[in-house]
Formats: sequence, C-alpha cells, structure tokens
Amino acid sequence: MEQSASGFMPGVEILRGVAASAVVVEHTWALTTMSRFWGYHLVEGLGEWGVALFFLISGYILSDYFWRPRQQRSVLTFWTRRLFRIAPAYYVNVGLLFLFFASYNLVESAYGLRQVLASATFTDWMFPNYASSLNVNGALWTLTIEMTLYLVLPLMAPPMRQHKWLTFAVIFGTGMLFRAYVTWHGSALVHLYFGYGKVDLANAHLYLSRQFPGALPLFALGMITRRLQFGRRVGRSFRFSLPVLVALLLPSILLLEWVEQGSNYRQGALFFIYEPLLVALMIPALVYASRGAASKSSVVQDSALWLGERSYSLYLWHFPIILAIFGRGPESQPAHMSYVAIRVLAVAVLSLVAAAASYSAIEKPARLYGRRVADRWKRRVPDAAVL
Repeated sequence: MEQSASGFMPGVEILRGVAASAVVVEHTWALTTMSRFWGYHLVEGLGEWGVALFFLISGYILSDYFWRPRQQRSVLTFWTRRLFRIAPAYYVNVGLLFLFFASYNLVESAYGLRQVLASATFTDWMFPNYASSLNVNGALWTLTIEMTLYLVLPLMAPPMRQHKWLTFAVIFGTGMLFRAYVTWHGSALVHLYFGYGKVDLANAHLYLSRQFPGALPLFALGMITRRLQFGRRVGRSFRFSLPVLVALLLPSILLLEWVEQGSNYRQGALFFIYEPLLVALMIPALVYASRGAASKSSVVQDSALWLGERSYSLYLWHFPIILAIFGRGPESQPAHMSYVAIRVLAVAVLSLVAAAASYSAIEKPARLYGRRVADRWKRRVPDAAVL
C-alpha cells in the first residue's frame, strides 16, 4: 500500500479515539474522590498519555502536507483548513460554557474579559492566570499547543523532506534543551511566569515543561516517523486487529506506573525524559495503525472508528459534563460521590451524545466549509504573499 500524503488512515483515527477515551477516563477519576487501588497510577496517568498520543499523531499526520510538490501545497490553505477544523467547535464550547456555566462575577469582571480574549486567541495556556479557562474546561490547554504547531509547521516540515535527520535533530534537540532548562535551571522562568510570591514549584515546573517548546520532541517524533514512511511501499493492506494495537500500546501504558515521578521536576532525569520516552514507546502502535484498514469490518472496529472521527468533540465536551454530573461546577465544589456507577455511566453516555451532536452540527460542516474557503483563497492569494 502506497503511503500517500495526508491520506485517510482508519487505524490512526481509531488511535485518536483511544487517546480521547483515555483522557475521559483519567478526568473522571481525577475530578472525583474515588479511592485509590493497586495500579491506580495507570489510570492517573491516562490523561497525560492521551494528550501525548494526540501530539504524536499531530506531528505524524500534518507534516507530510508540506512534502507534496509545490503546486499541491499552500501555507494559506493549510492554515485555513486547520482553523476551520479546530476553531468552530471550540468557540461554541467556550461560548456556551462562559455564558451558562462560569461564575457571572468572573465573566463580567476585567479579569473575565481578559480571559475571553485569551481564549478567543488560543493563548490562554501561555499565561498561568488564564490557563484554567474560568474553571469550566481544564482540557482546553492543549489547543494552545496545537494552534502554535499549525503556525510554525510551515517552517519545520519542509526542511525535513531533504534533510530529515538534521531537521529532526534540530527540532527534537531544541525541545530537549528547553526541557533540560526547565528541569535544572528553571527558576528564572518560574519567577517570570509566577512572580516572586509563594509558588507551588512542582506545578510551576510541570506547567512550564508543557509549553510549546517542551512539546517539540513529541511532535518531532511524529514527524520523523512519517518521513521514514513517506513515499515508500510499506506492505499490502492487512487485517487490522484491535488486540494487536492494544498490545503495541501496552509498553507505554506500563510506563504510567512512574507518572508521578515523571511529573515531578525534583526527579531530575526522569522528569526531563519522561514524556519523550512515553511517546517513543507509542511509535510502533502508530506505524501499525497507519498501514491499513481492516479487511473485514466488525462492530467493535466500526465503533472504534466512529469514536475516532468524533474524538475532538469528545475531548472538548467531556470535562464540563464530568463537572456537572459530579456536582462540582466551576467553583470546584466537592464531588458528589453517591451512586458513583450511575454517574460514571451518565458521563460516558452524555459525552458520547455531545460528541456526536458537536461533530454532526458543527465540526463536520465547518471542515467542509473551510475546504471551500481555502480553495477560493488559494486561487486568489499567491502563497509567497503569506510567507
């Protein structure tokens, strides 16, 4: 099977669904007061694991657009299509939550207006005071990282076509240098971001490591994986197997046993290398997922593909649903733990319903409209004018 640029890969869509589901499971755990159990670290780390998998897939899927012949690619087209892919459902989510879920005292204050501006420009994660999105959706921080990737990818991806290892080394090395600085010499950045008052240093260093430069190694691993496959025959379509995919993901899941140590800058080398190592262990599963679709469909695989196609909407809507079902709200009230099984089931059902509705009513129509807009602009605006 020839790996064409930006071709639809059902297996990778299934991986998206796995990543989104992992985040939902972890947030359902983290936002409640469920008791710990043996091996609870595996659940506690699923949120970080899912986000890392999303970043790996982003680097993998998006970079090969810029390896096409010049007449088949356009920076303006890329930016337009990515904006319409992400922004419409995001703005609806943020708008509804700020209007009907957030504290009115916050929304109507000067702080609230600045939060709205930061959220509207996808810059909220760049500022600690606005990273919580008025406490209505703690999952939105990754979109700051994604949108930054879209802005700089036209500079990162093209050199990798001709100089793959050099470009990979520069991108990966830049990110690792930033992570090293945050790990061992990050006090100046902590003071810059958080001031000189009382600061939770562990959370401050973790926050800094998750800024865009700290995510560069994760994107770089996805890009180099795709580059090594690009334009090559990697075998015929084969019978895709979910159990095989899960087995290939197992090493990265087992690494979650050390997620607490890997999230603490005082652990030094482990904090420095943990997320890149986590992503590196996911690469075999990504390569397997990219190779083809199931030769025979099944209910399980069709359902997994359905979920993967709606994974972005699932990621957007699950967090406020968890807050509402467990009675926490934006004021961070103690979770209501009565009828836990029913509440968990309600979170799953309502999250899937919200994801399906958001995908059908907002996400899919916006993507189609974005393609039409991008095609019109591509004919009117020379790509050189954008750069």
